[in-house]
Amino acid sequence: MKRKYIMAILFTLLLLIVTACSEGKETAKAGESKEKITLKVAVSQPVTHAMTVETFVPFMEKVTELTDGQVEFDFYPAEQLGKTGDIYGLTADGVTDLGIYMAPYYPDMMPLTNALLTMPGMYSTSYEGTMAYHELSKKSPLLESDFLNNGVRPVINYAVPVYEYWTTGKEIKVPEDLKGLKVRVSGDLANKAMESLDASPVNITVNEMYEALERGVIDSVGLYAGSMEGYGMGELVKYGTDGVSFGGTGVGLVINENVFQGLPKNVQEVIVELGDEFTESNAKYFDEYNLEVIQEYKDAGINVYELTEDEKAEWQKFYAGIEETFLKEQTNPDIEKTINDFKEAVKNNK
Repeated sequence: MKRKYIMAILFTLLLLIVTACSEGKETAKAGESKEKITLKVAVSQPVTHAMTVETFVPFMEKVTELTDGQVEFDFYPAEQLGKTGDIYGLTADGVTDLGIYMAPYYPDMMPLTNALLTMPGMYSTSYEGTMAYHELSKKSPLLESDFLNNGVRPVINYAVPVYEYWTTGKEIKVPEDLKGLKVRVSGDLANKAMESLDASPVNITVNEMYEALERGVIDSVGLYAGSMEGYGMGELVKYGTDGVSFGGTGVGLVINENVFQGLPKNVQEVIVELGDEFTESNAKYFDEYNLEVIQEYKDAGINVYELTEDEKAEWQKFYAGIEETFLKEQTNPDIEKTINDFKEAVKNNK
């Protein structure tokens, strides 16, 4: 009996030793994950832009908070680390750890994103477009095609509110009204659309738009109201549209894939969780903010013309022709499949 008692004690002690060793390994592993980390973040938006104020800065602050100060950031807004069209590549190359992407600048690197979001008529609100796009970005073929194959991973995705047309001297109601105008657009689809209407597409970066509009280099800008306000262009235009919905674009934050894989698991989980959270909250916010800016523009005397149902039908007919022509030219089967998947996902997020 005494022997059994001693054996039980020895077995318990052995179990405690094994458990302590195991916990020691886990503690060591956790200790390694608590090493201080500083990540570079580069974006093109100025510090006053709503996306900087409402998304990028709060995202970084929340990551720092949820990692108990383990992760800190060096922030480079307003193209401080590189031009808008270069930041995606700078992130892929590891010059910055996280960076903004604006899909139309990278047609070869982000073919599926551009097919989905710059195509007119694919979504109506930022929320439905964003949530559908974010869902597809987490799986094949979009994840590999537009992100991992380029050495980056999506963190925050954003389908901007659909574009309207803002002009300095001509009211736009139907597609033919763009004829003869110099229109700032981005992406191959928008270029071809303008050319088919005998308009002149002008490809310049967002940071060049204000000066171009002010000097008459362009007559019109295809952009959503919130971004117009972010770049201060509301003071330059006289007319705007409400209901054209000329596509949008994919914008967001990516992280270098090697950097991401090198992060401790707890930090990876925080970044993914907050990426999902800010993707959704950002889209909701910008839908609301966009409506607020449109009302402010109306109150300031800008003629924001609300299209009739017949006029909307003319634009939709024009868009259907653009999509049909575009798909006939494609050799990548993933494009049509992804467009169809996106349409279905949009329906589920209305």
